[in-house]
Amino acid sequence: MWLQIRSSISSLVVFIVAVVLFTGNVQAQDTLIRPALESDKAIESLLLDITVAGERLVAAGERGHILYRDPGKQWQQAKVPVIAHLTAVDFPTPQQGYAVGHEGIILRSTDAGESWELIHHELVAGPQRAADKIPEVEAALEQAEEAGDRVSQEELEIELDDLYFLADSEEVPPLLDVYFTSADKGFAIGGYNLFLVTEDGGDSWSSQSSALPNPEGFHNNAIAQDADGRLFIAGERGRIYRSEDQGLSWDVISPRYDGSFFGLFTTSDGLLVATGLRGNLFISDDGGSSWEQPASQAEQTLNGGLRLGSGQLLIVGQNGEYLIGNRDQLQRHTLPGRYSLQAVASQQGDIFAVGRDGIHSLPLLLPSSTRQ
Repeated sequence: MWLQIRSSISSLVVFIVAVVLFTGNVQAQDTLIRPALESDKAIESLLLDITVAGERLVAAGERGHILYRDPGKQWQQAKVPVIAHLTAVDFPTPQQGYAVGHEGIILRSTDAGESWELIHHELVAGPQRAADKIPEVEAALEQAEEAGDRVSQEELEIELDDLYFLADSEEVPPLLDVYFTSADKGFAIGGYNLFLVTEDGGDSWSSQSSALPNPEGFHNNAIAQDADGRLFIAGERGRIYRSEDQGLSWDVISPRYDGSFFGLFTTSDGLLVATGLRGNLFISDDGGSSWEQPASQAEQTLNGGLRLGSGQLLIVGQNGEYLIGNRDQLQRHTLPGRYSLQAVASQQGDIFAVGRDGIHSLPLLLPSSTRQ
């Protein structure tokens, strides 16, 4: 009798998923899946990430705004098919790039960021992925019941309940960062342990959330790779994970810190830098096996950063705060206007930070010795 009931529930869920996929697409057309408006004010909008695409800079942010700049030229707005808040952007090659954002949206560009196409929408893919897995888990549950394996049965019942919920869900967590190790292989991470992987340049994505030792479902906020090929993910509750096999398996390497990490970057000289709440900053020179917390005067949440040509670190944060200096001596500065800064990038000696009120040029605020 229970098997018949479960079979009926499964059929109902599949039907509901079909309706959700259809209505979800209609709702998306009414909300996020329509072209971003082109505006002269886009350069002053909230921008959340900036990166390099060859010699070009590309920045992304709210309402689907993506902007790009060639050396010595003016910023231009890209053609984008969504108005979703875009949280991160990455270019594995000068021409091929990816941007991620709310509703698990993933965009791809093949012309150095001038135009973009929608290649993944988790609001559609997530429920479908859950619905596809339901028969597999139901079969496993039936085997556990026949074998009298109560432990496996309870675990599978919980997993099945989660799948039923996800298959009928009309909300998905946002993607918060993206990183490609090559033109084909990439990772997209986000809220509630959302973790997607592609092996074909973004044509298809699979969920690898179970590979992370994150049973609590903490948010994954940032991902980076060092010169030795190790991958790192940082996020909520001070969690940092490391993979030494290109993302197949992950270990926890968190420092002694309970707050959230929002930024993570590596340097060519072997440093791994994690930034977090209330000026918390941790640096490792052995791939995360050990950590030190340098003294600094930082008070605000720290976000992105980079290594300058001089070898010094530049780290940007909330309320216009940014740090410059060597790993053991970072000096605090404040941007006029105290605009919160999310990320920073360098282009031929010019330093650009993005955040509230758009793009901010920093070269005049930095000592000339720190320029590339």
